[in-house]
Amino acid sequence: MGALAAIAVVILLLLTRDPTEPLAVAAVVGASAIAMACAVALVGVAVEERDAALARPRRRRPLRARAVRRGIEVGALVAALGLLRAVDGLSLITGGFVVAGFVLAELVLTARPAAHSG
Repeated sequence: MGALAAIAVVILLLLTRDPTEPLAVAAVVGASAIAMACAVALVGVAVEERDAALARPRRRRPLRARAVRRGIEVGALVAALGLLRAVDGLSLITGGFVVAGFVLAELVLTARPAAHSG
């Protein structure tokens, strides 16, 4: 439901606001980021639910928090890239560094801890 509301806000802003207004640009970027975050989280939760039901030899609990976290990460990435584009700060180098930072954060968050010593 959140993704549809955010998409409706983006459409409303695009149809009613002047694209040179800084507040309108920020609202479109923010609503787009929220729409992407909701959509990715929704798909991620659906995939987690399906994989948990199909797990063998026994069912496991779906990891919904991981799916929601990834949705939030995608939303933050879309917002960062959108705001960089709005202020003419987006280039191949800056975009690459922003994306690399999010990829590194995801790798760190999904890495399994090493065996406990002691």
